Amino acid sequence: MNNDMLKDKFVGCMLGTHVGDALGMPVEGYDYKTIEANFGELRQMLDARLGVGTYTDDTEMMIGIAESIIECEGFDGADMADRFINLYNPERGYGQGTVNALSLIKNGVEWNLAGERVFGGGSYGNGSSMRIAPIGAFYYDDPNKLREVAYDSSSITHAHTFGKEGAALQASAIAKAINLDPSEELDKQSFVSDLIMFVSDEGKIYKAKMQHIKELLGCMPDKAEVVNKLGHDSSAPNSVPTAIYSFVSHSHDFEDSVAYAVSLGGDTDTIGAMTGAISGAYHGKRGIPERWLDVLENGERGRDYIESLAEKLWEIKINIKNKSPL
Repeated sequence: MNNDMLKDKFVGCMLGTHVGDALGMPVEGYDYKTIEANFGELRQMLDARLGVGTYTDDTEMMIGIAESIIECEGFDGADMADRFINLYNPERGYGQGTVNALSLIKNGVEWNLAGERVFGGGSYGNGSSMRIAPIGAFYYDDPNKLREVAYDSSSITHAHTFGKEGAALQASAIAKAINLDPSEELDKQSFVSDLIMFVSDEGKIYKAKMQHIKELLGCMPDKAEVVNKLGHDSSAPNSVPTAIYSFVSHSHDFEDSVAYAVSLGGDTDTIGAMTGAISGAYHGKRGIPERWLDVLENGERGRDYIESLAEKLWEIKINIKNKSPL
């Protein structure tokens, strides 16, 4: 892969997060029947609580991760936690577990301990998976380091095993997508099999869900069956596999994959954001419809800023690779 394509994929996975987040936010909490009855195949940005094309905590926290990796040229838990706290805007719709963890850190609890105190053992919500795109991109060529950093970044707010494993699985799907050539037909079964192999023994629930994906790929399931087998709520086990399926089953086209993810209902902004990250990592920015990019929020930390962060992330990665001994 040449460097220009790699840069396009870094940009694609981060802008893809923003796109999926913004497309899904207006219908968050709706079931698939309501979405289908009112919007058909949702393929245009609708007005949302902060306006058309605006993002939620998913993208805001992704920005914090990217800023931290760029500043530290790698993972620094204290720095990342501070950035989460400084970026925090309650209007973006943060989950209670994240709010609680960040409050503990702000009041003096160590960044790597606060997440364990949430919900009596840690949250297994999808909050650490939704924001993981920069980590999946930055460590796309190092699965062991990717897992380590995904776990550590998740622990800031989501310390439960399922929360950490979900973040690592989502990051791994992004990394795999970056490594693939979108001009070649995706081997869907192989893609999923590789992810099953990546999941740790403690993440058996994800292995089971990924096996369901392999089965669903072998038929033509309706949305009820997909939701029943994979889920669409805000827990990581019931949303990360759904995002992966949405990408793999519609890997030919960024728009189709993200529109399908949102059409399943439930936690639509986060499932859309995660699907957008994987599909954007596969197709690159060039695969994202211009009409969606054109209406994205573009203020102080909007579309152009997110693209600049992705480019800086890519530049640091290339510099590190060039300095590495043969």
